[in-house]
Amino acid sequence: MHKLVNRIIFIAVILMAGLYFLQSKINSPEECQKIAGVWNEIEETCERSTTQTIYENLSSGYPMTMTYPESGVQVQVDKEEVAEEVYFLRGHYQKVLQEATEDQEAVYDRGLLYLNMSKMVILNESPAGLVHYAAPFIVNTVGSGVFVYVGLFSFDLESKKSVHLDSALLGNRIREEKITYIKDYLQVDFLSHAKDQPYSDYPTEDSAIYLQLQNNFLNFKQVKRMHSTWDENNDGINDCESDDTCDHTINYSVPRL
Repeated sequence: MHKLVNRIIFIAVILMAGLYFLQSKINSPEECQKIAGVWNEIEETCERSTTQTIYENLSSGYPMTMTYPESGVQVQVDKEEVAEEVYFLRGHYQKVLQEATEDQEAVYDRGLLYLNMSKMVILNESPAGLVHYAAPFIVNTVGSGVFVYVGLFSFDLESKKSVHLDSALLGNRIREEKITYIKDYLQVDFLSHAKDQPYSDYPTEDSAIYLQLQNNFLNFKQVKRMHSTWDENNDGINDCESDDTCDHTINYSVPRL
């Protein structure tokens, strides 16, 4: 009996030491950054960011219903998926277009949707607890393309409810999308395929779209803007105007080379 008690105490000590090690490992600036936390230098602890709060609620207990662009099909994103250290929430739909017969298999309309939570950008937070954010998402139509969009969303910190408000298409099989919030609009940079480049190749052309936020973050519309790389001093004016080198043949809406 005495040996059994000693063994239990020994195991408990080992477990406590392991938990202490894991906690101390998480409580470092590097580990905190990996989980989208905010490092408190005074307390030396990792605090949850708004981004992390939204992700945790959407992935456990409070899933969101998204609208498939173009078709309007409602899809619930409620499955977690990690690929190449990128965190996604996944949903799918399947609708029978033609029932199976003795001579023919059933015909389905299928699709997958992946919401990229690792590239989420917080747009605003109100005292009432309503947060607006943007994030890219992928629509895989199982055959006709892999289309990437930017979604606009709201999240209520009290009710834990998230709403899909609007979407904007970036393109088919685009890569390396990045959302930047600039005053009252979003600048979305990405790589797209050149005119004669096959979709099977990795895209190489620098592209950007601009989405003006409207109606107090309820929706956005695509507009033409100057790319931020043409304004190195961030004064809102094209750098070419200061040295009188502006050229009407240059497309200032694409990234500066």
